[in-house]
Amino acid sequence: MPDVFGPLNPRHVYGGEPLTLQSSPPVRSGARTLGDALADYEAAFSVTVRPCDDLLPGQTELKYFRLAGREGEGQLVDIHVIRAGVEVCPRHDLEFELGPDDLVEMGELVC
Repeated sequence: MPDVFGPLNPRHVYGGEPLTLQSSPPVRSGARTLGDALADYEAAFSVTVRPCDDLLPGQTELKYFRLAGREGEGQLVDIHVIRAGVEVCPRHDLEFELGPDDLVEMGELVC
């Protein structure tokens, strides 16, 4: 079952005494594709995750997504699949096939 992490359940969080690396619980997904995994994340947090069709400055191809809640526009995220320790960027390929041990991670754009 692929695990899905995102801004609402980050994989890397520092907390506790002393500050240590901790994880939020993942969304456990039975998804076979990236699109299905994103649908599971949407259901878990009542959000939408859609491909962003706007090129950012310096960008030559579309790859980011917009994560939005009920309150509006939302934020841009970059989605990577971690498979056997290798990070893959599926871009907007919602049919990207996932393996049972894959980890899907949505990271906020920081710059």
